[in-house]
Amino acid sequence: MTLGYEEHSPPVRPRPTPYAMGDPLAERAMELLLRESGYYPSDNADKIPDPERFLVYRVSESEHAIMDREDRRDPELTILTSSLLNPRFCLEGWYSQRVGRLRGYLPREIRKMRTRPRGPVMGVPLGNRVTELLQGNGPYENDLVQYSRPDRFECLRLHDGSYEVRDYAKAY
Repeated sequence: MTLGYEEHSPPVRPRPTPYAMGDPLAERAMELLLRESGYYPSDNADKIPDPERFLVYRVSESEHAIMDREDRRDPELTILTSSLLNPRFCLEGWYSQRVGRLRGYLPREIRKMRTRPRGPVMGVPLGNRVTELLQGNGPYENDLVQYSRPDRFECLRLHDGSYEVRDYAKAY
């Protein structure tokens, strides 16, 4: 028995603070995966989903890992971070296919098991988190005292994958 860090123990679920960026990709991925809990191949649809079922965390600059705490027969899956950055990526469909293959199902069998329509896509969790942090941590230097617009900031994902932050109070 050890009480300290164990080399093979999974990381603790990240909890973003009002001042830290955290890992918005992992948070969004956990949200999307949990939404479909009970509908993956071999899931028990009658069981109430555990809100802590999935843990997604960054393992390198280019990969994230997905751990399913409910069914430990499967190894942790790795997914390219670039897939999670794609606003149109459907994570739950990808995860269903991977888990189904691990459990020996054919792709057509996995598609037949899908009882729900395709779920939401990744969207832009980095931009959303930037906006959330900026909105929640004002006022800023040289702000007008009377300015209190709830949608002051906007963070847009550009075509090249970079982001543009707009501050409508300062008009730039």
